[in-house]
Amino acid sequence: MLISASIKPSSIHGFGCFTNERIHKGQVVWVFDESIDIRIPVSGLASLPRPAQEFLGTYGYAEMHQGQKVIVLCGDHSKHMNHSSDPNLLEGGDNLELNVAARDIEAGEELTCNYYNFDLDAGEKL
Repeated sequence: MLISASIKPSSIHGFGCFTNERIHKGQVVWVFDESIDIRIPVSGLASLPRPAQEFLGTYGYAEMHQGQKVIVLCGDHSKHMNHSSDPNLLEGGDNLELNVAARDIEAGEELTCNYYNFDLDAGEKL
């Protein structure tokens, strides 16, 4: 994440990711960073212990990467972002590896995204 954020109880679902600072419309909030975010091939999930599979099912999202389906696990607070059909964060156009603010966001607001725009398994999760 490129902004300061905290994890708090969410009125949407369980816990959520909340910004600690004001964010301006169009500001980049998150980028995929190979030093802390990982892609795990779906083909290898069966070899993981059941609790690890469940964790990835909850906190990861599915995408196609280099011709294979993978689960992306973010290593920062972004893994706690909840879904909204009217999110305050949008994917960066053709670049699903970044999120930008759809509008000005005040400090203390929960950050939301539309799972259907990037998670191949959104229908199953929601």
